[in-house]
Amino acid sequence: MAVELIDTHTHLDDDAFGDDLEDVIALSRSSGVTRWINVGYSSERWNTTLAMANRVDGMSHMLGIHPGNADDWSNVNADRLAGLIRDTHPVAVGEIGLDLYWREDNLSTQTEALEAQLALALAANLPAVIHMRSAEQPLLNVLSRSHEHPHLHFHSFDGAEGLRPWILERQCTIGVGGLMTRKGSDSLRSWIANLPMDRVALETDSPYLKPQGVRGTRNEPAYLPRVVDDLSELWSVSPEDVRRITTDNACRIFNLNQRDAS
Repeated sequence: MAVELIDTHTHLDDDAFGDDLEDVIALSRSSGVTRWINVGYSSERWNTTLAMANRVDGMSHMLGIHPGNADDWSNVNADRLAGLIRDTHPVAVGEIGLDLYWREDNLSTQTEALEAQLALALAANLPAVIHMRSAEQPLLNVLSRSHEHPHLHFHSFDGAEGLRPWILERQCTIGVGGLMTRKGSDSLRSWIANLPMDRVALETDSPYLKPQGVRGTRNEPAYLPRVVDDLSELWSVSPEDVRRITTDNACRIFNLNQRDAS
């Protein structure tokens, strides 16, 4: 019995999979990736994410409003999100955070949405999945204003040096995927090599952030074993140990039932 892999961050309801989702799921299963967490990152995606979680065996979901959709934040959607968190049993609130790469003019709106969603996660006893891009210090400013947080899981962490000690000191976890395998990620790889192994869960962010060497433009859950191989080299352990460790971590972080897949 080989240990299954869990892709803890996917966008399988994206239009990129509109024509062949069933094939993508089948290929994922045959590669040993048998469970997924799909991300409902905007109010428009909540319904498609919930429908997928209800339809696909092994599919869990998280719900939130991505900082790129922060203008979608409103009292109506805040109430709706709170109700969905209560009624649909997501495994996390996310992905949420700050992103100043694309826009810098709505930081206050992004901050309001982030703080409110952190509070929702804390009240529901759920982890919060954090997206951060080009906003390291503003994110630290937000997080330092509160002494109590939900568990924070940093999605596709890019290795931002200012956040590294904060993550370590506060027992946060990180999502590792294709970004780690790419040229130019030497600093991130070096940090992950020395990171406690219980801090890492695997993700693809499909259809985005494909691993180095993958042809085409689309990432898929079936490519997750490539990340396993890279982590095996970094940690100097067997690929099977990486599977076991990261699956155990994913189950703990997101309160998933542990099981094996043949």
